[in-house]
Amino acid sequence: MLSTLELSNCRFFGQLPPTVGNLTELTHLGISGNKFIGSIPSSLFAHPSLVWPQLSDNEFYGKVQELSNLSSSSLEFLDVGYNHLEGPIPKFFSELEQLRILSLSSNKFNRTVHLEMFKNPYMEVLDLSHNDLFVQSTDTDSSLPPLLNVGAEFFSVSNNNLTGEIPPSICNATKLEVLDLSANALTGSIPPCLPNNSVLGVLSLGRNNLSGTIPDTFSVNCSLQTLDLNRNVLTGKIPRSLVNCSSLEVLNVGNNRIEDTFPCMLMKASLRVLILRSNKFYGDLQCLEAIQEWLNLQIIDISTNYFGGDISHLSFSKWRGMISPNDNKQSEYNNLRFDYSRGNYYQNAVTVTIKREEMKLTKILLIFTTIDFSNNKFHGKIPHSIGNLKSLYGLNLSHNDLTGSIPASIGNLRQLNSLELSVNKLNGKIPVELASLTFIGFLNLSYNRLFGRIPEGPQLQTFSAASFEGNDGLYGCPVDTSCNEKESGVSPPGFQTEEVHLKKEIDWDYVSAALGFAVAFGSTVWLTLHCKRWREMFFGKVDQIYLKFFPKC
Repeated sequence: MLSTLELSNCRFFGQLPPTVGNLTELTHLGISGNKFIGSIPSSLFAHPSLVWPQLSDNEFYGKVQELSNLSSSSLEFLDVGYNHLEGPIPKFFSELEQLRILSLSSNKFNRTVHLEMFKNPYMEVLDLSHNDLFVQSTDTDSSLPPLLNVGAEFFSVSNNNLTGEIPPSICNATKLEVLDLSANALTGSIPPCLPNNSVLGVLSLGRNNLSGTIPDTFSVNCSLQTLDLNRNVLTGKIPRSLVNCSSLEVLNVGNNRIEDTFPCMLMKASLRVLILRSNKFYGDLQCLEAIQEWLNLQIIDISTNYFGGDISHLSFSKWRGMISPNDNKQSEYNNLRFDYSRGNYYQNAVTVTIKREEMKLTKILLIFTTIDFSNNKFHGKIPHSIGNLKSLYGLNLSHNDLTGSIPASIGNLRQLNSLELSVNKLNGKIPVELASLTFIGFLNLSYNRLFGRIPEGPQLQTFSAASFEGNDGLYGCPVDTSCNEKESGVSPPGFQTEEVHLKKEIDWDYVSAALGFAVAFGSTVWLTLHCKRWREMFFGKVDQIYLKFFPKC
């Protein structure tokens, strides 16, 4: 008899045949990543042999309450994420004593749910993220469970409507590897016991209203790979005990009120993503040589702070994560996996600002590279080595005090999509190499001290004049207002043709003729004034010519 049926990612559509329930010996069913619609057939769970159904990423709708046969099931795993299921989460899940993994993420579940029902000793993974849940517990001070199952390894209720404080009892889950409470309305402080969990790999508490300082209690045996505290109201400093987390790859403390110097204590970490934006960080980058040893760095955003110092001493030559596509990025990314359902895993996500718009990125460790040092007090020249970062997607150095010219090496950045160098003191001409950047979709060089003709290329002339304004010495398209008239082929009335009207280069043919005339005329005048013999001969010839045409005068 058939015990395993694997049909995932096969592009099936329509309703799931109810006859699937006739497979009485079926233990494993995989139909994720298709386009099945309608309600999930209750007959599917009529037989206790089914222990591992994976139904995620389809178009199923309706209420899970209709699956009444689940109450007698011996399910160990259930994944119905990424569908359109709705209503309350039924209480009969608490009767599934063998259930170890439950994923209800990215549906339309709403109303309140009593999380105490998930305290069974077998539950390892609970994913309720991306719903519309108001989670209720017996703890009146919090909507989080007063006691998370001590055997839990993965717990995510992100992107819901949780309120209240994080209860210290959550630290009783000593096997917890992933904790994601982000994008809710949690208040209060971070429990000091939480960073002390030596097995915790992902701690994501961003986009809440947490206050206070980040506890300086990271374990000596810290296993943390991701720490996301973005968009809270945290104050104080970066905890020095974070130095214990040598496996740290993602640190995001952006959009808080942290007041500190650059976190040089992280130099031994394996950082891929560092986001410090919109805080109160200050001072020079005191550990430039060590920063250059973050070989795998792909995203660094330290914008909108009070950093300063000479940026010209920063070498980008060792940031291999931005230099070229790495064939090993996929395998390295998999080290962050928390496999709980044969291919489903926790995905890091960060929000970056590109083209002056926020962009949420998932799978960040595979595809994206960006540098944002904007809105600080950096000075000095842009290092020529910036041109080594050939897989760089975004570069923003705007609103600083940078001087010198724009490095021609930027023309090597063939993957560059966004370049912003505005509001600095850059001078010189725009390198012609920038005209070869065919992938660039956003450019802002405004308010510098640039001069000369704007290089012509397939992209530079497509940007508006605002990209170049505030540079009084620049000319050419698109700065000149008559560029549009030239493109249309129509000259304004009373004016010369556009080619003549716009021409600003020196025409050496006309200059040579004028110079020759001036020399001849000047020589004649000089001889006339200073040489008597020349005067007699010159005026004698003039008299002969005059008498020839006017003999009677």
